[in-house]
Amino acid sequence: MSTQKIDTHQHFLPKLYVDAVGLDILNAAMPNGVAPTWSVEAALAMMDENGIDEGILSISSGPTIPDAATLLRKCNDYAADLGARHPGRFGSFASLPLPHIDAALREVSYALDELKVDGFILFTNYDGMYLGDPHFTPLLEELDRRGAVVFVHPNQPPHEIPRVAPASVLEYPFETTRTAASLIISGAVTRFKNVRFILSHAGGTLPFLVPRLALSISMMPGAIERVGDPLEAVRSLYFDTALSGGAAPLSALAQITTPDHILFGTDFPFAPTAAIRQFGAVLDDIEIPGVEMNKVYGENAARLLGR
Repeated sequence: MSTQKIDTHQHFLPKLYVDAVGLDILNAAMPNGVAPTWSVEAALAMMDENGIDEGILSISSGPTIPDAATLLRKCNDYAADLGARHPGRFGSFASLPLPHIDAALREVSYALDELKVDGFILFTNYDGMYLGDPHFTPLLEELDRRGAVVFVHPNQPPHEIPRVAPASVLEYPFETTRTAASLIISGAVTRFKNVRFILSHAGGTLPFLVPRLALSISMMPGAIERVGDPLEAVRSLYFDTALSGGAAPLSALAQITTPDHILFGTDFPFAPTAAIRQFGAVLDDIEIPGVEMNKVYGENAARLLGR
């Protein structure tokens, strides 16, 4: 098994994407009003400083993109080229032009057959539809047929943000929880067993809510027939450690999943290098039954991604 340290939650912001979306819009999405800068050199420097051998790149959530199929194809090509120019340093989760299913299915074929990507990034909702919605069934059927890895990342919720904190602070973890619940309650996790779902940021608030979710499913008419064992459905999911390098979230994860389903992630460049260094120090010293850091840092991702 690989001894590499693999970062499954690393983003990239190529110039072609920034130019198309607009820096003002990207700035507005950040808690401090300033979008991070990104470069290949900065990514490699962060990885070298933190002992990270490989980063799996993805385009983070953002605004609605005009002509998304064309722009995201260019981003997927860029990531594949980057991996070719830096062998062993970068993989990629390809972006899909959702909610347009036909265009997304075309990109699935291209990304897997031509680019040989590691999987796909899906956002928690599209136009207010969460991933368990029947709208996404044709896509999940194809991803299941392909045995694909799906990295689930939060995005802006389809409702007004309460004036408590920026969306990335509270709403993003809640978004991950909502779409995970959607996938579980709809039966999608059970039906599409060949799709390996990774939930960002330790699953948001899902680990804390698993007992409540399981009880509710047992009380919902027809739900238990779709879901089967809710706890088994949760255990089938993968979780990353991005922005979650602490005893509380990792202890919660250890209660609901197995040691081989926890993956290392940084959230670079949206998490600055100082934060990555701080979270890394905590992870290096963590001692929690059910959390095996040699597996978290590389073995689990190596197995999942076929390294």
